[in-house]
Formats: sequence, structure tokens, C-alpha cells
Amino acid sequence: MKKLTAAIVGLLLIPFVAMADGKRIPFEKLPAEARTFVNTYFGGSKILQVTAEWDEYDVLFADLSSVEFDRSGNWKQVKCKKGGAIPEAIIPTRILSYVKEAFPDQLIVKIERSRWGYEVEIQNGLELEFDKNCSFVRIDD
Repeated sequence: MKKLTAAIVGLLLIPFVAMADGKRIPFEKLPAEARTFVNTYFGGSKILQVTAEWDEYDVLFADLSSVEFDRSGNWKQVKCKKGGAIPEAIIPTRILSYVKEAFPDQLIVKIERSRWGYEVEIQNGLELEFDKNCSFVRIDD
């Protein structure tokens, strides 16, 4: 009986495990908000692939920058590679001002948004945490 139960549970989990690795989809299948975001901030970048998982979408660009979106198409994380910087228009004003003042020679190369706040990584590898009101909290090492 235990083997039968385990087999049934295993069969039920297959679709979720398959989606955990991400399924490639065409760009046009992204939610409208995500497509608009990509076209606005990364319009000149070549897209290598778009993947869908059960709770998010990922867009990978030729320069290995990437954007992660939630199911509704809201950005969750933006990473830039090869010396690139996150487009300033994406970064909340208070966070951008803080980074420019505290680390004037550093570019923001990653920003992650959650319900608790923001995490920002700058070129030198420091990770800065901000609360949901964009107030600096601490340096995360």
C-alpha cells in the first residue's frame, strides 16, 4: 500500500518538477506587463531565451543579463552582466540617491524586490538591503 501511495504522489508531482526547471516559451507568451518592461528597458538587447515556471518567468539576454518576473508580469529581480548597470529608471529614487551618495563610483548591477523590501548589489560585490519604504537597512555580507 505504501508503494502505491508513493507512486501516486510521484505521478502527481511530475508536472511541478518539470516546471521547476523552466519551460521555454516564446516572448509573446509573457504577460503584457513583462513584455512592456523588457521592451522599455532592454529593447536593444537580444533575447536568448524566455522560460516559464509555475510561479515566475525568466528572460535571459545575450549579454547574460536577466530579468525575473512574477506570474503577473511584475519584475522581481534584474541582473546585469559584463560591466552593465541596471537602468536607473527601474531603481526607486531613494535607493538610487543613497547608492550615488554612499558609493559614488559604483554601479548597481543587481536589484531584487520582495514584499519586505529591496536588495541591491553594487559592482564591488556589496549587497545593500533596503526596507519596503526604500530606507537603507544594512550591508549584507
